[in-house]
Amino acid sequence: MLRCTQRVRKRLRLPEQLPEAPASTGALGDWYVHLVRFGRSEFAIVTSERCLLTMLLPARELRTSLVPNLHVSLRSLLERLDVPEQQVGRELDAMQPVSFARATNRRVLGSMNDLAFQASHHLAHGGDLATLAERLAHTPMSAIGEAPGHLGFPDMLARALRAGSVA
Repeated sequence: MLRCTQRVRKRLRLPEQLPEAPASTGALGDWYVHLVRFGRSEFAIVTSERCLLTMLLPARELRTSLVPNLHVSLRSLLERLDVPEQQVGRELDAMQPVSFARATNRRVLGSMNDLAFQASHHLAHGGDLATLAERLAHTPMSAIGEAPGHLGFPDMLARALRAGSVA
């Protein structure tokens, strides 16, 4: 499921009132989508609810490009993080069919703001979007720490989720 902020819902021309769909069956959970601008470039920032894996996707032609770009980027990121191909395939399969809902988790939305700030600094130093996603996956985040005051890493949590060692 793609949980979209109001800006994204308007860009995608989704109805104002979206029915609440069931949560994702994928290990990485629902995906949150927001729009961010860095200078003249606009991107969709897409973040996993359960482990905060984050990717930036070009926002151009978002209505037709969001879902295919998300699948390609997620496959690439999981492969770069050494997630086994079978598990990558299962995660992508769990994302079908795509449904849309409102963004509701404030923890994820706040983390997306932090990750967007990190992304702006990484982009200023060059590199492609796949490398940026991998760098963001290594960013310590308090929202996914095991206990208050502890930091968790999206890449490590994604591997643990895929391995089934985290509930």
